[in-house]
Parts: sequence; structure tokens; C-alpha cells
Amino acid sequence: MRTPLASGLTALAFVFVLLGLGFRSWQLVLLALPPLAFLATAALVPPVVPVIRATRTLSRDRIEAGQAFEASVLVVNDGPGLDLVEIRDVLPPEFRLEAGANAAIVPLPAGGSLRLDYAVRPAVKGDYGMGPLRVRALDPLALGYEDAEAGGTSRVVVAPVLEDMRRARLGPRRTRPWFGQVASRQRGIGLEFWGIRDYVPGDDVRRINWKATARLDRLLSNEVEGERSGDVVIVLDARRESVVGSEAENPVEFGVRAALGIADHVLASRNRVGLVVQRDVLDWVYPAFGRRQLYRILDHLVHVRAGGEWPFGHVAWVLSRFFPRDCLVVLISPLRDRDALEAVIDLAGRGYDVAVVSPSPLEIERSFAFEGPAEATAHAILRMERENLIAQLRRVAQVVDWNPEVPLAASLRRTGVLPRRA
Repeated sequence: MRTPLASGLTALAFVFVLLGLGFRSWQLVLLALPPLAFLATAALVPPVVPVIRATRTLSRDRIEAGQAFEASVLVVNDGPGLDLVEIRDVLPPEFRLEAGANAAIVPLPAGGSLRLDYAVRPAVKGDYGMGPLRVRALDPLALGYEDAEAGGTSRVVVAPVLEDMRRARLGPRRTRPWFGQVASRQRGIGLEFWGIRDYVPGDDVRRINWKATARLDRLLSNEVEGERSGDVVIVLDARRESVVGSEAENPVEFGVRAALGIADHVLASRNRVGLVVQRDVLDWVYPAFGRRQLYRILDHLVHVRAGGEWPFGHVAWVLSRFFPRDCLVVLISPLRDRDALEAVIDLAGRGYDVAVVSPSPLEIERSFAFEGPAEATAHAILRMERENLIAQLRRVAQVVDWNPEVPLAASLRRTGVLPRRA
């Protein structure tokens, strides 16, 4: 195949020939001979078809967004010698090169090898493929080339950043018979003191209240408040209109981080967690316990991209048919329209406990916009509209207006409304 230089020389010679014929000047026609001679010389030595073998090694194939990892590519020439070869390991556009180089232009003799060592940092979560290695062999005059690919692709799973929710106050209000960490206001297995009763044969000796026994001269045992588990369903609003800001910092990406952090926190409290994602397709994960459920939710969140215009009515339909009625529904939405208000009112009318975590699109957009008098006035108006919508939501649900610059756990603790004890 021809390089741009060869195409330019061909066009130049053609222009000289046309000018010579147009002006009937043999001198202009003679000016076309040097580029034609250069092209004819290059045709005598065509580029060699590269036969390349490549092996890619990654320090990690599963990583958190924003963390760097290292890659190494060993390139071996199994074909004839190459006087000039361009080698490039293809990277996804979301990857930023941190150190080293993923490309080189070098001669590569027969049987020779070359190693590319570099470090990259993915900015956005997702399931990516690194590669293949693209090789372009040029002829000695750089007028023609032959392409080849080697090494295949290497899969890299980039997980969203996990919010630290260890001090957050979030959990279901209604419980089920299974043991957990939610106080149920009933006697059972737990840690919180409930009351004192007469000793019954078979009671644990460690539960005997010796002070009360000595005072009343009969054996008395402590009773504790039972701790049970409940269900939490996370609904993530990833519709197209939810995108504000950059590719790495927008309400959908922050919503994914919030969903993963909440799921990890609730599962660590021995409760069940489910997930519903509202994007170009309506995707959901049924409630379950344990670390494996967290990995299922993480796998769905990794592939979330903003898109689609599914109405919230479909979410209510899915919740009413496939999820328990006594669960806590945590809606994560930027609240950019009134559909969220209508959806929350609908869910509350169906008997669900609803909590709303809203990554503020105003604060995200403000961090990217120039702050002038007109922008400040527009921001104040939009802020009043948002506060009005949130005030209406708080009549039927618990709402957390989250500025993503502040840790989510701090916003939840500042709200002070989650959970309510059953």
C-alpha cells in the first residue's frame, strides 16, 4: 500500500504533466520526471510482509478506576529482516499513558526481538481490550508499506471506585426472619439489651444477671434485642439525560460508585441486596446475600453506560413483580426531571420504603463551568428549582442531596434519617 508521501509525489507528477500539456511547455513536463523516477525506484524494492509474533503480559487484569498498572509486550520477528518497522500496541481511548512507550519505529532483523514496557492508568470503569499489536513495515524509501497484526487482545476489567461506607447509616427498616444486624424490636439473638426475665433451665450462664439475682434472691437472665436482616434494592438511573460533565465525572459514574458502595455496606451487614439499572436496557439482579452477590452487582455496574429513555414506570413494574414488597428501595438519580418525583410517589403508594441518593448535577457542572455573573445567577435559579423538587420528595421519601466532592458516607450521616428502626 502507498504512504501519503507516495500519493503526494504521484499527484505532483500528474500536475506537472497537465501544466506542461496545458501551456505546451516541455520544460514543465520534464519536471514530472524526478518524482516519477523516485516512484519507479521504490517499486523495484517493495515492502516486506511482516511475520511478527507478540506476547503481552499485564501486571494486573482487574483494577480500580484511576489506578495504574504495567504492561509488557515482547515482539519477535519470525520472518525476513525489516529495515524499518512501526510497532504500536493499541490502547483504549480511556487509558492514559503514564510511563514508557507503547509504540516504536525501529529496524528489526530476522529473528530479532523488541520489548515495549509501559504503564497506563484507566480513567473510567469498564470492560476493555488492550491490543492487538499493529505492525507496519515500510520500504527503504518509505513510499509503500505492509500491515500486520499480532498478539490478539488482552481483557482488562476496570472496576468503579469503591466509596468508604463503613460509618454510613443505611439499612432496611423492615426485617425478615433471617439473622442479621438490623434491630428488630423483638427478643432474639443479638447484642442490645432488651430486658430481664426469670432464669429457665438451659439458659446460657453468661446471660445470668448476677446483680439482679443478688438483689431479688432468685436467678434472673438478660434478654437481648433480636437482630435480623432485610432487603435493599438499588435502582440506578443511567438514562441519557443523566449525563452532565466529563466522561469520568458525571452523575452516572458517581451513581455507579454510590451503588457499589451501598451494596458493599448493606451486604457486610448481612442483608440481601438487589440491583435495577435503568439505561438503554432495563437490567436487574435479584436480591441475595454474600460476597458472590457483590461480584454479580459489580459485573453489571462495570458495563453501565448512559443511554436509553426507559420511563420510571417500567422500574415500578419490575419491582412489583420480581422483588419483595417489604424492601428498602434506594433510588440513585440526578433528578434532572420530574419523572423521578412521580416514580417515588408511585413506589411509596405501593408500600415501598424509598430513599433517594442524588448526585448533584449542578455541583458537577459548576466544577467545569466558568463562574461569571450570568453563570452565578443561572446556578442560583437551578438550585432553587432543585431544592423545590427535593422538598417535594422528602414528603414521601428520605433524600440525600449528594455533592460528589464530599464522601457519600458523610452525606448520609449528615442527613441523619437512615435507617429507621422497625
